[in-house]
Amino acid sequence: MRLKHIEVFNAIMLTGTVGGAAKLLHVTQPSVTQALAHAELQLGYPLFTRQRRKLVPTSEAHALYPEVQQLMTQLETVRRMSVALGGDTATGLRLLIVPSLAVRALPDALRIFRKQHPDMNVSIRIQHSKEITQAIGLQEADVGIVYGSRSHPAVQEEPIATGRLVCVSRVRAPGADRRSTITLEEVMRTPFIRIDERDPIGTMLAEQWSRLGMAPRANVTVQTHHIAMVLAEEGFGPAILDSFTAQASKSKLLHIRSVLPEVAVEIKALLPNGQRSARAVEDFIRAFRAATRTTQIAQSC
Repeated sequence: MRLKHIEVFNAIMLTGTVGGAAKLLHVTQPSVTQALAHAELQLGYPLFTRQRRKLVPTSEAHALYPEVQQLMTQLETVRRMSVALGGDTATGLRLLIVPSLAVRALPDALRIFRKQHPDMNVSIRIQHSKEITQAIGLQEADVGIVYGSRSHPAVQEEPIATGRLVCVSRVRAPGADRRSTITLEEVMRTPFIRIDERDPIGTMLAEQWSRLGMAPRANVTVQTHHIAMVLAEEGFGPAILDSFTAQASKSKLLHIRSVLPEVAVEIKALLPNGQRSARAVEDFIRAFRAATRTTQIAQSC
C-alpha cells in the first residue's frame, strides 16, 4: 500500500463512508473511491464491504488497522516537528508550564525576566507534564517547566528547585491544631482530596502508599495541584500536594503542614536535546530559579 492508500484507508475507518473520508482528507469522493480500488487491487483482497450507505471493514482491514494507527501517529509527529522547525523562533520565547506552577512562580519569574528582556514576546502554553515532554521533544517550544524527571531521548533536563510534599487543609478554628507536620498515615485515616496518578505527584503518592501497605480513601480526585488546594481551602478535605503550589495561596483559612516522612519534589526545566539554549532561555531559567528560591526561603521560615 502506498501512503496515499493508507491515508484513505485510515479516513474510511474513521468515518465509515467515502463522503466522510473525502471531507476529512479535503479531496473529492471519486479520488477516494479510486484510491481505495487501487489499494484493494494491489492487496488482492477487499478492505471494505458496502452495506447500504456504509463501508464495513473486512477482517483483513481490522487486522491492518492497529498498524496503520501507529503509522499515522508517527506521520503526525513528523508533521508537527517539520512545522516547529520552520517557525520563527528568533522573535520570542516559547514556554510550556504545568498549571500549578503558572499561578505564582511563573508571574514572579516573568517579572525578573522582563528586567532583562522588556520587549521580548513570550508565548505561554499551560499543559501537563506528559504533553510538555512530547512538545519539547518535537521542538514545539524552547523550554518546559515540569515536576520531576521526564525520560525522553530528545529532551534534556536542568534542575530548577527542590521542595517537598505538604498537607493543606481548611483551618477549623483559630488556634486549633497548630502542628507544622503530619504523617501520611494520619492523612489517610479520613477521606482526602487525591491527585490523579497520571500526574507526577499523584504517582509519587501512590508509591508512598504502596510502601506503607495502605489503601487511600480518596474523597475527590483531581488533575491539578491548584484545584486540590482550592477544594481543601473550601473545606472538602485535606490534600497532599507540593510546597510550591501551597505557597501560592495567601488565604488565612489554609493550614499548611509538612508531610512525614519527608518527600522531596523537584522542578525541572526541559530543553530540546543536542541544542545550545538561546540567551533568553538561559535567562528565563535563571529567573525561574530565583522565583522559586524565594518560595523555598518562605517554606523554611
